Formats: sequence, C-alpha cells, structure tokens
Amino acid sequence: MSIFAQRLESVMKEKGIRQHDLCTMTGISKSFISSYLAGRFAPKADKLALIAKALGVSEGWLMGYENSVKYSYSPGNVARIAVKDSNGRVISYRPVTYTNASKANKLTFYICRDGNNFPQIKSGDILLVEKCADFEDEKHMYAIRKGKDGKITFRRPRFNGEVLVLSGENTAPTIYLDDYHSEIIVIGKVLELRRDMSKEDEEDEHGH
Repeated sequence: MSIFAQRLESVMKEKGIRQHDLCTMTGISKSFISSYLAGRFAPKADKLALIAKALGVSEGWLMGYENSVKYSYSPGNVARIAVKDSNGRVISYRPVTYTNASKANKLTFYICRDGNNFPQIKSGDILLVEKCADFEDEKHMYAIRKGKDGKITFRRPRFNGEVLVLSGENTAPTIYLDDYHSEIIVIGKVLELRRDMSKEDEEDEHGH
C-alpha cells in the first residue's frame, strides 16, 4: 500500500470520516476514493487539494513529503518562497503555507531535473526544501550537490555501520560518503512535493 493510501486511511479513521462522507465533502466519486484507499493510484493535483482541504491536512503530508499533519492557513503563515533550478538559480517565486512561519527564511523550492527517484519523484516536480547543514535522519530525502558547481539532486541517506550511503529510490548510482564526503554539500531536507498533473489524462492516473 502506498504512503498516500496509508495516510488517507489513517486520517479518515482518526476523524471518523467514511468513504461516503469524503465523497460528499469533495465531490469525488466513490470509485475514485476506493481506488485511492486501495493504493491503485494517487489523485491528480486538483483532487488531492480537495481531499487535503476536506480532511484538514496538508497535501505534502498526504503524499509523504511533510512532517506535520495539521496545516495552518492563517495569513501570517503564508510566505513567498524562491523556486530554483538544478543549478541553484532563482527562476520564480511561489507562495507556501507553512506551520511555522519563522522557518520561511530556511525554505526553498527546487525543480527536480534528474531521474534518481522516478517514479516517486519525476523530472519537473517541485520540492520544498528546508535548509540544514547535514543529514539529520533516514526518514527524509535530501537535496545535495557534488561540489559548489554540481547539479542539485535528491538522495535518501542510510547509515550502514560507519559508512553513510546516499541512494535514489530506483537504480540510480549510489554515493558512499567515505569516497565523496569532501565533495558532497547538503542543501536541506525535502518537506513537500508539488506536481502539476493537470495535463495527465485519466489513463495515466489509473497507471495504464
């Protein structure tokens, strides 16, 4: 079962919301809700937004890219965050609602342009990254670069004895920090993924 399906089921149980209730609250058909809960496919961006709003949680948390379940929509928690490309250049800005507005200065969006984590993360996905100096845990994916001029990519750390291994979610080359430690720069940990699925058709959504 996918992370999205697990979290959708857990928050529905927590709030005592049945499938029929969620259909009524969102306008999404029962067949779609059933498919989401079974993990057959994840919702498109528009349906994800409806579900998150109805359940009072963030879209990022539902998709497995955010720590906090509750999401505050007060104006004081809306910040204008830079969007950077894989070279670290600012190309635009996006608003973000975050549970702790004081962290806004530590947040940056990065556009993914690699295939290390396909299909969990696709080229063109925008990832919200919180700045940190080093790897803090194995739960998060981290934005890293090899040297100051390297492309920004995304890897998950795994502590293997005395060796820290950085791996993609697929068969991408693994980085062992005993070999590359001096060259790897940690940019920050991934909190949220944003994907524009508006152009995907229903067959893509069903995994065909």
